Amino acid sequence: MAWVRRHRLKDLLLWTGLMLLSGVVIAAEAGWSLVNAQQACFFAYPNVPCPGGDDPAVARLAISLIGVPLVWGLGVGLFLLGRRARS
Repeated sequence: MAWVRRHRLKDLLLWTGLMLLSGVVIAAEAGWSLVNAQQACFFAYPNVPCPGGDDPAVARLAISLIGVPLVWGLGVGLFLLGRRARS
């Protein structure tokens, strides 16, 4: 029984690490994309449009800051419900 508890805790820690890593990777990529677009806009303004609110990188940044934590919370909630149902 103790092995099962430890195994489930490892699953929860793995889930948390995976969500943290994916959020950081998505946010870093979106931030890098926005920085590159802003630099291109600065150096070649009339020819290159500046990034706005409709830029896909802004959506990816919102997903990494809002969506990934929500999915993580849903996973933790399901873990706790499953744990409560087993006891």
